[in-house]
Amino acid sequence: MTRESYPKPPWQTYGSGLAIPCIVQSRYVRVPEELSIVHTAGRTLGMLVYLEYASPSPMKHHELIWLSAIVRCRDRSYRIPNSFGPMYYAARMYVDDVSAMEAGRDEWALPKTFASFRRTRNRITVSAEDGTELSFAFKPRGFTFTAPTNVTTLQKDFGRVVCFKARGRAQVQLATYRIESFESEHPEWESFQSGLVLPGIASHLRSFETTLRAPIEVPRRLDSIAPAPSLV
Repeated sequence: MTRESYPKPPWQTYGSGLAIPCIVQSRYVRVPEELSIVHTAGRTLGMLVYLEYASPSPMKHHELIWLSAIVRCRDRSYRIPNSFGPMYYAARMYVDDVSAMEAGRDEWALPKTFASFRRTRNRITVSAEDGTELSFAFKPRGFTFTAPTNVTTLQKDFGRVVCFKARGRAQVQLATYRIESFESEHPEWESFQSGLVLPGIASHLRSFETTLRAPIEVPRRLDSIAPAPSLV
């Protein structure tokens, strides 16, 4: 697999999905040492997101995302504009397209793993190569309204911090849902298992149009980098 197997971002994407907010105990969240968790009284905000990318998106595939916490750079020498807004840490991601998996890893340092997805009406089952199994169902309710689909994440890569930004709009309905089954031994899912999944307030994205921007490598102030010691 080469980098040419997927188009270079930015990408204009279209599709549908579901977003489930969660209150997460920050002591169960694992983040790289360069990041710290933004929390109140030991709790932070997470989100379980299911997406179906449809034509004319660059790649048509399914995706499951566990955003385990809101984070910031522990090292204040990294320059992150205030306009970026709240930034999540993507703990685990699953896709059923190899090119989408490679693009996420290479471009944005996103922890994507291959998985199979099965949908029967509004019931979705995900079976991942890392052994994770998740099944949930949802039911849209009420009227439809327009809302932004703005998401920003911070990820650690080899010697750098990378920012992923998605900006767009969606036609949204509230939805009821239930997590029917969940099993995983992956440590990044411990925060989900210990979290409080908020009932009855999921957002059903009936349709979205979102731009996935090119990766942003977060720069550091040059004056924050100590000079090498003199050998003379």
